[in-house]
Amino acid sequence: MATEQQQDGHLIYYPAAQPAGRPKLLLHINGVTSPIENQQRDLESLVWLTLEQPFDVIGIHNSTNGFQSDLLESLIGKAELFRFWPEHQTPESQARLQSYADLLKQLCQLDLNPAIDVLTAVTDLAPPMSLDPELIRRLPFIQKMGWAEFETYFYGSYPASAPRPTLRLAYEMIKGIRAGAEIFVVAHSQGTIIAAIALHILQRFFGDYDHWVNQIRLIGYGPVILFADLPVAMRSQTVLIQHRQDVVAESLSNLRNVGLWNNLQSQLKNLLDNSSQLLGSINNNSYHSASLYLGLLDTPASDRSAKLISLLLTQNWQTSPLVQALCPSRIILEETAADLDHPV
Repeated sequence: MATEQQQDGHLIYYPAAQPAGRPKLLLHINGVTSPIENQQRDLESLVWLTLEQPFDVIGIHNSTNGFQSDLLESLIGKAELFRFWPEHQTPESQARLQSYADLLKQLCQLDLNPAIDVLTAVTDLAPPMSLDPELIRRLPFIQKMGWAEFETYFYGSYPASAPRPTLRLAYEMIKGIRAGAEIFVVAHSQGTIIAAIALHILQRFFGDYDHWVNQIRLIGYGPVILFADLPVAMRSQTVLIQHRQDVVAESLSNLRNVGLWNNLQSQLKNLLDNSSQLLGSINNNSYHSASLYLGLLDTPASDRSAKLISLLLTQNWQTSPLVQALCPSRIILEETAADLDHPV
């Protein structure tokens, strides 16, 4: 059986609800420290939340290498997203984004099976580089690197942060667009970074054809991105859901100016040094957990979040006044005094 790391970027399904060519497609990307068993549980929850209007529900697995590695990947992804903001674009960042789109065009000429290693699907790719979260401490020469050198050292020509699930998500979105499906990208935690980078790649892939966004909706729970991290055209197609006490989402969402390399180094060091404290905030019953957002905890906030996600998945985004009023927004969940006195 494949290991957790070997399943990075693989497609997974809830066995009782296999894809059947339905007109609605749900692509789920999991977050930090979430092994494949947890994502399969999340997929089951999403199937139940859409039972009245069945989707093709597909998970794109973002494998975990431990919290520090996942955190470092997230920070690098955040830094790359900052370079895609219209006011912070550079010729180098745009050239790199074009290289992703070119890579995606090669992948779209192939029929990828669910368990393929997406980085070996194109024969002229160099072997993927490994990511060691301790390098930031062990290798003094990193302090002397510029951002472009650092990025190339870790990822070469691959998308920063999580290349396999990022490219697989972009590929599956294009596949869904070509099939005429309405596509819901549902992402948790680091998955929102992966989704944002994939959407930027799609924007460059389609170029002047801007109607591709009409088929895509993004729902992020426990989000670690800002609306500014998304392509402008996608912001009106997005709802983010965050619990008031979700310190991981709050900490990572509010990172700004990470395009400045010295600032990124400082933030990497601070967050890695404090990673044990953050790690305590992402267990299965925490305010950042997928369990809370998908209604698996016996709390009012968990129940409200699940009902909201179900509503967003089953309402017509083009005609529903409620959905139109919610897009774009970051919805904050919180416990009231009455909730604490009378839990579900």
